[in-house]
Amino acid sequence: MSRFLKLFCGVFVSGLLPGLVVADGGSLSPAEEVKPAAVIRGLEFAGYARETLPGAAMSAAYLSLRNASGKELRLQSVELPGLEDADADLHTTVSEGGVSRMRALPELAIPAGATVEMAPGGVHLMLRGVRLRAGEQLPLRLHFAGGEILELHVPVRQLKAAAEHHHHG
Repeated sequence: MSRFLKLFCGVFVSGLLPGLVVADGGSLSPAEEVKPAAVIRGLEFAGYARETLPGAAMSAAYLSLRNASGKELRLQSVELPGLEDADADLHTTVSEGGVSRMRALPELAIPAGATVEMAPGGVHLMLRGVRLRAGEQLPLRLHFAGGEILELHVPVRQLKAAAEHHHHG
């Protein structure tokens, strides 16, 4: 893959805005329907995935995780069940010398009583080997410290927001 294409995909997937918000309580945003297959006591969630560009096999998913329990939860890994040759990792975007770069995260802490919001330009789930179309559901399997596993499906959103965004210089 050319250097330009890698840079373009990184900018497209992560965006260039700050994006990890930890808040005490509050409503979940983005408010998207998420269909859970299992429940972790005290964890509320919402989220979505971005549609892939034609011919691309890389995208991102963003979750809002509200920990209403009395203990910290730590998200350690994410799988894409049923999607062969596809994988997902926790990533964040950092600015180094004015250049935004993605970095893998070993885990994501969700403090007791707080909400962690994944967002473009910040913390996100990096998806590789996927071809996603708006209206589909993306299966996710979240693995937490302590052996807890949460299986859910998030809706795939259309790319219109990315297509409408442009810079004037």
